[in-house]
Amino acid sequence: MMMSNMPEKDKTFLESLEILKNNANEIGKQSTSLEDSLKLFDEGMKEAKFCEDILNNAEQKIEIYRAENE
Repeated sequence: MMMSNMPEKDKTFLESLEILKNNANEIGKQSTSLEDSLKLFDEGMKEAKFCEDILNNAEQKIEIYRAENE
C-alpha cells in the first residue's frame, strides 16, 4: 500500500491526481485488505478535496479576469 507523505503546500494538482489514481488502483486489487482500502479511500477523499479546491480557485480567478475584461 502506498500512502502520500508529501506536505500539501508542496503538492501540485497533477501529483494529487496521480495519488488518487494510484489509490483507486490499489483499492481495486483483491490483495488489498479492507483496512488498507479504507485508509486509501480516506486519503483519496482528502486528495479529491485538495483537487476540488484548486479547481474552484482557478475558476474564481477566471471569472474575475473575465469580469475585468468585459
